Amino acid sequence: MTRQQAIFLVAVNALVSAVISLIVVFAAYSFFPPTPPAPGPIALAGTLLPPTATIRRQPIYYIVKPGDTLSTIAAQFNISTIALMQANGITNPNVLAVGQQLVVPPPDLTAAAPLLTAASTAAATPVPILRITAIIRSSSPQSPVGEMVIVQNIGVRVNVKGWTLADLHGNIYVFPDFVLDTDAGVRVHSEAGLDTATDLFWGRTAPVWDANDTATLKDRNATVIDSYTIRK
Repeated sequence: MTRQQAIFLVAVNALVSAVISLIVVFAAYSFFPPTPPAPGPIALAGTLLPPTATIRRQPIYYIVKPGDTLSTIAAQFNISTIALMQANGITNPNVLAVGQQLVVPPPDLTAAAPLLTAASTAAATPVPILRITAIIRSSSPQSPVGEMVIVQNIGVRVNVKGWTLADLHGNIYVFPDFVLDTDAGVRVHSEAGLDTATDLFWGRTAPVWDANDTATLKDRNATVIDSYTIRK
């Protein structure tokens, strides 16, 4: 075999091998087509993506307009009415003046709750907000019949059964089965008497509250709700 014949045979073999390889690849793609990639988001030219929602973290100021109420203002800014009252020192939610400037606190991020499913009926229990607004001692001209502690409810309706009112000397009054409505108050008298819807009686024969004494109000779980110190 001459050299030219050998080169010709090598070239023919290479060509035959290439053709066979192409046939094998074509057959493989015919029987096992490649899986197309999963479709992804398509960005259209000139289309703006929606902005990411931001959460307000600083208080703002709001001027009361005609027709406004505390509840509608609170709902507008996604906060509770109680939070709005606390931020502005408001004890009566019905007293609101047009032109009044209110401090609107940011939403409480720790209070955010997950969405309830149809099978979930649990709801957060509102926290009672009671305040000791005054202690009138027996020597005061405002209380000719004895001393008293005045407690005001600025939160949700609550039964104060089992709650306590104590001084610094270990004297403790335990509240009976008594419901205090929102914006309602009760006077806790030191002396004996007949309980009513507005007055409760401790039943003591001697005064309780001394100068510079402190009254502490606790719920039935011994959680301090409020305290009040007498100032001369």
